[in-house]
This record gives sequence, C-alpha cells and structure tokens, in this order.
Amino acid sequence: MSEFPENRVYSKRHVWALANPKKCTASIGLTEFFAENLGEIESIDLPLAGDELEMDSFCVQLHVRNHIRHVRAPLSGRVTEINKEVEDNPNLIHLNPHRNWLFRMEYDDQDELDLLMTAAKYTRFIDRL
Repeated sequence: MSEFPENRVYSKRHVWALANPKKCTASIGLTEFFAENLGEIESIDLPLAGDELEMDSFCVQLHVRNHIRHVRAPLSGRVTEINKEVEDNPNLIHLNPHRNWLFRMEYDDQDELDLLMTAAKYTRFIDRL
C-alpha cells in the first residue's frame, strides 16, 4: 500500500477530494485502497454536469463483474465536469487512482471538508479495517 497524497481529504467510503477552498471547487476520485480491493471495472456511470449532490448520497456506479458498487459523494454541491477519459476507460482508476479523478464539483459548505479525514487519519482508518 502506498502513501496517500497529503493535499487531499478522504471519506470513510474511500473517496478523496482535492479541494480549492478559494474557489469552493474540488476534484473527486477513488482511493488506491478502494481501487485495489475493487476488481476489474467493466463500466462506470458518472453524474452529469449540473447534477446536484448531497454529501454521502450515491453519485457514481461502478459495474464490477456481476454486481454494481455505489460510490457516495464526499461533499454537497454541483457537478461541473466529468472525466471523459475515465468514463471511456474506467480501468484508468486502477493505473493511478489519485491522478484519474471521476468528476469535479463546486461545493456548498466549506465546513464539510472538516468532516473528512486527512491522509494520516485515513491511513490509520484503513489500518484498522
């Protein structure tokens, strides 16, 4: 297991957010821990630009073998962009999950960032799993 980038915050559901607090925007992706334990992704359903998300609501579906894995939003706000490359080739997530983001969003509440974990806290969290 590699170290997790310090410039992101992490949810207990293994999603990262790379936030720009001055603009209230964030790139959202899956952690390496999640990607390693997922299996091959056959297809992915991303939200649409303009979709409104609530923190911890389902926002992405990963089609893995014969089942669907749901991904929850780490923040509340509006989707501004999806990563078309990942949508077309979801296994990019396995190659570099911290570079291959899923979508970008404008988030509504700066305080929600404080509800997520730092890289150090996330590392301790997964060590206990």
